[in-house]
Amino acid sequence: MDLHVSRLFVFPIKSCGAYETDEWQLESYGFQYDRNWAVVSTSEVCITQTEDPKLCLIKPYIDLQKGTMTLVYAENEDEVPMVVPLDTKHSDTMRMGKICWGGHLEGMDCGDEVAEWLSWNLDQPGLRLVRCTSRTIAPKSYERIDPKVIASNRCQYLLSTQSTLKWLQQEMENEIAEIDEDNLLYRFRGNFLISGDSLPPFGELTWQELDIGGVKFQFVEGCERCKMVNIDQDTSESIYKPLSILGKHKKEGKLIFGIYMKSEDAQKCKIRVGQKCTVIKTRKLNF
Repeated sequence: MDLHVSRLFVFPIKSCGAYETDEWQLESYGFQYDRNWAVVSTSEVCITQTEDPKLCLIKPYIDLQKGTMTLVYAENEDEVPMVVPLDTKHSDTMRMGKICWGGHLEGMDCGDEVAEWLSWNLDQPGLRLVRCTSRTIAPKSYERIDPKVIASNRCQYLLSTQSTLKWLQQEMENEIAEIDEDNLLYRFRGNFLISGDSLPPFGELTWQELDIGGVKFQFVEGCERCKMVNIDQDTSESIYKPLSILGKHKKEGKLIFGIYMKSEDAQKCKIRVGQKCTVIKTRKLNF
C-alpha cells in the first residue's frame, strides 16, 4: 500500500480558517503555531464556530521570513487585512478564556488593534486575541487530552485519509447533494491528509503506529465529531450536513472521521507533502 502525505494544514487561531502549506515544522505541542491563538469574548470564553460560525471566515496567511501572520476576513480584498507578529512580545496584560470542553487557556493579549479588527468583522464588541501560553489541567472527564497541547481539542495531530473523504463525498451525493471535495475536507479541520492506493475507507482506524518521513506517530483515538462539521468553511452556513451521514455509519459506536495521533520524536523535524507513510503497527477494531 503506497501511502503518502498529500496535504498539510495549520490552524493558527483556534476555530478560525486553515493555512495550507507544502512543509511545516513540528513542535512538542504539534505543528508549529497550530492553535497557538484564541479569540476570547467579554465573558472570558474562548469562542469557537459552535458559538460563532463566522470565525471560519477569518483566514490566516503565515510568512515565516517576515515573522508575521496576516488575517483576512471572508477573502474580502476591499477590507484592510490585519498583520499580527508570530512572536508576540511579552505583555503585562494576561487573559484567560474558558474552554467549552472544560478548563481554561491563559495567554498574552495581542493588543487593541487586532481586537478591534476582530470585533468589527465578527460584529461582537470586546473580543480579544490571545497568544496562548498555558492551559489548566482538564477535568477528569477529559483525561485523554494530551497535556502538551495548547488549544487543540484532544491531541497534537489530527489525520484523515483521501479514501475516507471520497467515501463520505459519495455518500453525501447519494443522499443529499453534490459537494466539492475541498469543501468537505475543510469542514474536518485535520493537519494531515494521507493518500494511497488500495486504502479502504476508515482504514486509518486500524493504524496503531505510523512513520511519516522518519517521524513516528502513535494512534490515540478516533476523532468523534460534533455539529461543527456541518459548517461550510467558505460561507459559514450550515448546509449539506455530513454529520447525519456519519451518524448512519458509526465506528466503535461513535460518529468518527479521522484519527488523533501523538508523537514523541518531533523536535526539529519537518513534514512535507509527498513524504512516504509507513504503517508500522496495526490495531483491531470493535465495530
